[in-house]
Amino acid sequence: YLLYHAQLDDYKIFSPSLTLELNKTGSFTFTIRPNHPNYDKLKKLKSIIQVFQDDELYFRGRILNDEVGFYNERQVSCEGELAFLLDSIQRPFTFPANEDDPATPEAYFAFLINRHNSQVDVNHQFVVGTVSVTDPNDYIARSDTEYSTTWDLLNEGLINTHGGYLWVDSDASGKRRINYISDF
Repeated sequence: YLLYHAQLDDYKIFSPSLTLELNKTGSFTFTIRPNHPNYDKLKKLKSIIQVFQDDELYFRGRILNDEVGFYNERQVSCEGELAFLLDSIQRPFTFPANEDDPATPEAYFAFLINRHNSQVDVNHQFVVGTVSVTDPNDYIARSDTEYSTTWDLLNEGLINTHGGYLWVDSDASGKRRINYISDF
């Protein structure tokens, strides 16, 4: 559903604010008035909000909070799609599971993303994309007994130790692809 169009008076939002940061979920906030045709279509944690400039996608995420003001205007706060990684809890594990399994940052990244995908709705899943972060020994070992979120494990076990950046884009079929890259 269309929320904003510069040339259509019925499709206006007010006070939009977009915040993007590296390795953070990002946020988008706006206010929508009750006379907007799609006012009632916005659902907390369900609706996927996308922000474009021309044809370029700058933000994709979900509604996190929605407060109704004095004049029934809705003040909407959205979190970026990397926050989907907070929705999955990783059951206790040891990585690699077998001595013969690959134990590279790429393999660990794919291991966590695949486990994330098995727990969440298809709109919150990712395809593993490019992984260009490496380990000097080409071997990492990880384990967890705390039932941590996928987001926490990616930060603790990869980004904080090996650096790099999480970047989400679309593959050729339109699926959301999560990349773990050493440099832009």
